[in-house]
Amino acid sequence: MSRTRASGDVRERFTGLAAVCLVLLGIVSVRLVWIQVVQAPAFAAIAEKQRVRNVILSPRRGAILDREGQKLAWTVDAKTIVAEPHKIRDPRGAATALAGVLGGTPESYYAKLIRDVGGLDIARKVDMGRAEAVSKLGIAGISLVDDSMRTYPSGDLACQVLGFVGTDDSGLAGIEKQYDAVLRGTPGQLKAEMDRRGRTIPGGTLVSIDPVDGHNVYLTIDKDIQYQAQMELSSAVTQFGAKGGSVVVMDPRNGEVLAMASTPYFDPNTYRTADPKAWRNKVVSDAYEPGSTIKTFTAAAVIDKGIFTPDSMFNLPPTLKIADRTIHESHDRATVDWNLTTIVTKSSNVGAVKLGQALGANGLYEYFSRFGLTAKTGIDFPGEAKGYLPNPSLWSKSSIGNIPFGQGISVTGAQLCKALSGVANHGTLVTPHFLLREEGDTRPLFWPTESACTTATAAQMVTMLRAVVDDGTGAAAKVSGYQVAGKTGTAQKPLPNGAGYASGKYIGSFAGFLPADDPRILILVTIDEPSGTIFGGSVAAPAFSRLAQFCVAHLKIPPSPQVTAPVVVTPVPAKPKAGSKTGNGKVTKAPGAPKAPLGGVLDSTSPVR
Repeated sequence: MSRTRASGDVRERFTGLAAVCLVLLGIVSVRLVWIQVVQAPAFAAIAEKQRVRNVILSPRRGAILDREGQKLAWTVDAKTIVAEPHKIRDPRGAATALAGVLGGTPESYYAKLIRDVGGLDIARKVDMGRAEAVSKLGIAGISLVDDSMRTYPSGDLACQVLGFVGTDDSGLAGIEKQYDAVLRGTPGQLKAEMDRRGRTIPGGTLVSIDPVDGHNVYLTIDKDIQYQAQMELSSAVTQFGAKGGSVVVMDPRNGEVLAMASTPYFDPNTYRTADPKAWRNKVVSDAYEPGSTIKTFTAAAVIDKGIFTPDSMFNLPPTLKIADRTIHESHDRATVDWNLTTIVTKSSNVGAVKLGQALGANGLYEYFSRFGLTAKTGIDFPGEAKGYLPNPSLWSKSSIGNIPFGQGISVTGAQLCKALSGVANHGTLVTPHFLLREEGDTRPLFWPTESACTTATAAQMVTMLRAVVDDGTGAAAKVSGYQVAGKTGTAQKPLPNGAGYASGKYIGSFAGFLPADDPRILILVTIDEPSGTIFGGSVAAPAFSRLAQFCVAHLKIPPSPQVTAPVVVTPVPAKPKAGSKTGNGKVTKAPGAPKAPLGGVLDSTSPVR
């Protein structure tokens, strides 16, 4: 009995054990099905992520060169410093050593070196000199990976024009941003299998696509003229204790910008340490009230429309009442009889208003539009503004009393240069631009042109603007051996809220071109908030003269023919015959009292010269 019972117990235990095994086998089978069938794609992806590396191969960014092929921005070899924390035996000592070479604090490196990760970047775009010094430290777990970095060999030269790039080599400002698609190239890709130590498994490369380097870009900038322009601008700003200033040098025949700058400057190599306000290319992005430089286009409008000629006479009282405004001159004077040329030459506010009244609001707006003062210039640069000129339907009763001489409107420096090209270029506006050519692209570039006035009108305006320099407010802009045409401007700065003007704050400017008989160079100089003297003829015209003298010598522009006599302006003509008519349709009067001495004070309605 006992043997039978024991045998039964064994069978029962065996059966139970078998049942348990079957259950466990079933569980394992289900689990295997779950892992190998249901979860297979997920685990395969994890395995591939651990084994396969997808590396983006960066292209080399194209260089930016001036018109003569001199490098303004280019890409050089660099290194990225990589750390594998688990291999570093002394994180504290390694952090101190790295800080000594790369800069920064040991604590910032130590925080990275103790992270529980396989690898991480310690520093990117390290120049080759410092990278070599890191290599010589011989720290196990620290390695160097090939990289590249953008460099600007001339420091702050053309800084606002060039702009800068980010750590990913994408353009963030200036030409770097404008032509980023051309400069950056096309990234490549390397997809390969690697072992746990990051070594490539032989035969394990899955994808290999070489990067395509970016194209070089040639600018219209002349490096030598750019340097001289920045030097002259800085000198003028310092001399007159100004807040800042801007300068443009352009070829009025085709719109090629030879130089452009605004103060303060900055170094694109270290742009992060500069005040972001210095990054702005103010010639393109900032608008200001131009003051009397606008009288050029008011005068051109009345001539082109056939209302007056340069010899048309005007009887000009000392002041002029327009609605609730009284228009003053910059300096006190008596009533005078001046012709249109003298109005421009002596920069008369009262005379400009009379021209505006003859045109009417719609006529003035039409011609300001034709000279490009109501639209963006189309310059190839990011962030262009367009200034402000209200539609005549929005003008107040007094608007005709200040807009004709450049108050109550705003323009950018680029707009003013384009408008003046319409006079220098025989009535045709050109588009200011920086791109000369893209390397490898043989397609011709097309920059739009527009008609502003007739060739005859432009020729008469050139003669009048010559008179400004020969015998008027722009005498300091003269260049020995060359006929210069241009216009001075002195504008009060409006308050931030637009309600009136800031006391004692002005922008002095001079815009002109030479040689007047065959213009090759157009220059605009603006000085922001000069102290002491404020007039454009005093603060901006001398800088124009020095810069223009350099340009004609550098570009080997022949002197003007000496057969043409200088323009002579007679402020007060001889007494006309009784009953004769003036340009404003009124009977002329005999000249009044002698001209009052200079020294009058500008007010909110008299930004002259």
